[in-house]
Amino acid sequence: MSTLVIKNMPEPLHHKLREQAARNHRSVTKEAITIIESGVAAKRPKRDLPPPLKLKGGPLTIEEIEAAIADGQE
Repeated sequence: MSTLVIKNMPEPLHHKLREQAARNHRSVTKEAITIIESGVAAKRPKRDLPPPLKLKGGPLTIEEIEAAIADGQE
């Protein structure tokens, strides 16, 4: 097993960690490991976004966007 030392942890954060560990019937160390594991495991897949649209007339103004939305609602 490896060792991780966390320096300068804010006291309020440490207090919350101790409280959460007690609620979950775990040691502070085990609670910290559980939190880190869940954060690392929660990898979200990177979505490939389409390239930005190139507008012939240049960028739209807010007024033009709002007018287009209003036209679509009729």
